[in-house]
Amino acid sequence: MRSRPFVELTAVSKSFVPGHPVLEDITLAFRRGEIHAVLGENGAGKSTLLNILFGMHQPDMGGILLDGRQVVHRSPADAISNRIGMVHQHFKLVASFTVAENLRLAAPATIRKTLRNDADIARIADDFGLPVDPSTIVSSLPLSLQQRVEILKALINRAELILFDEPTTILNPAEIDAFYGVLTQIATEGRAVVVVTHHLEEVLDHAQHVSVIRRGKLISSAPVGNRKRSDLVREIVGKDIDLTAPLEREGGAEGPIELRLENIDVAPTQSSSGLRGASLTLRSGEVVGVAGVEGNGQRELFEVLAGLRKPDSGTVEARHAHKDGRAFAGLVPEDRHHEGLVLDLPVSINLLLNKIGQTPYAKRGRLIHSRINAAAEHMRTQSDVRTRSIHVTPRTLSGGNQQKIVLARAMNEDAPVVIVYQPTRGLDVAASEDVLKKLRLAANAGKAVLIISSNLDEIIRISDRIVVLFAGRTVGEVTSTTSREDIGDLMTGGRQTRTEHRS
Repeated sequence: MRSRPFVELTAVSKSFVPGHPVLEDITLAFRRGEIHAVLGENGAGKSTLLNILFGMHQPDMGGILLDGRQVVHRSPADAISNRIGMVHQHFKLVASFTVAENLRLAAPATIRKTLRNDADIARIADDFGLPVDPSTIVSSLPLSLQQRVEILKALINRAELILFDEPTTILNPAEIDAFYGVLTQIATEGRAVVVVTHHLEEVLDHAQHVSVIRRGKLISSAPVGNRKRSDLVREIVGKDIDLTAPLEREGGAEGPIELRLENIDVAPTQSSSGLRGASLTLRSGEVVGVAGVEGNGQRELFEVLAGLRKPDSGTVEARHAHKDGRAFAGLVPEDRHHEGLVLDLPVSINLLLNKIGQTPYAKRGRLIHSRINAAAEHMRTQSDVRTRSIHVTPRTLSGGNQQKIVLARAMNEDAPVVIVYQPTRGLDVAASEDVLKKLRLAANAGKAVLIISSNLDEIIRISDRIVVLFAGRTVGEVTSTTSREDIGDLMTGGRQTRTEHRS
């Protein structure tokens, strides 16, 4: 017999615009001792569900039961007082404060008394299995440790239900395993854990219960048991999708070299190895994937290719370049919030940022909004950006829909090269599949496509060639037919001589 639910949502419905429900009649139960995963497409209502539990939104209908009694969360303070904590997709930390200052700031007065000394905080963090230096400025921490601080905020506030909104989009594979180790420990100690995610393998490997929401409606809620990935995909999307089929080249042979990097050096940092003698070529009509464990020079590689950073040594040659030498390329940066979007400008402007001052969207320094809106609406429809209007701001959208805006703009660039960094981060399975197909089609149509990703499966599926980075070096060049084991060996510094180099 299963334990009584700690928290229940009962017949919850929510609309932000009349006639357009985000959630419809959702009833769900969350139990102590379980990791409960919530799946769904971008815009399905998953984050809204968490925000209702945490008091950031109030339901139009239905309510919340806590240990069987009705509660009302008018604000996060109410949720916290009812022992509910939340780790948001975009962290709610004061970047210029230390770890200790952030924890004290988030704690109520009664708990703050126990956090006066950094040594006490360090001991508490160790007891929870989440060690972190309390004196460190948060902005200097890698994202995985910033996430640890967010989890500590909830635990120090004695949360018995902890909500996680897409927590692994910022983590590399090793960090993901460690993260779920922490969640398993939290659940084992008798707390309830809810994780909103797009990553089905994580759910099958680590969760005990899984619920699927599609277009605001609950499709299923059941123990993970022997559930199959294909079954979950069908429930999420409403149809079968083969996520393993290779996306292969069509058409003729490779074209001319569009980009060439030779012996690029970039100094290392605290969180990255930098680049050391890295080299690669990119031809029109092909997809080149860059594989590697995060922190092995991927960010520096993207910045050099995008013209955001000058290498300390080495050469970058572009067949088509701007006047300042930058390669003419459509770009998708890793950090969509700080590098890809202007969050408080309309979706229409963000979709056309790269062309906004050009004909036909401007004349004599003035924007022609009718043309901007027409083009933006077409791009929004083509890229399935789910928003009620192109006039809302990206800040109001889910992370997946924000990513779709950045991708749509890059693909709309009249450039022979497309360079994407973590292209499917934050996207659901259907949207991810659509992005990969569009990138493959772009290459088949003659563009040169470079994909830097921590998702080895998608790199293998789409790439003609795979360049492997380790410690800032290009330690091998292989094809998609190379085994995952051999690519994994290269990614971790082994078998560096077993490469299949093609000039």
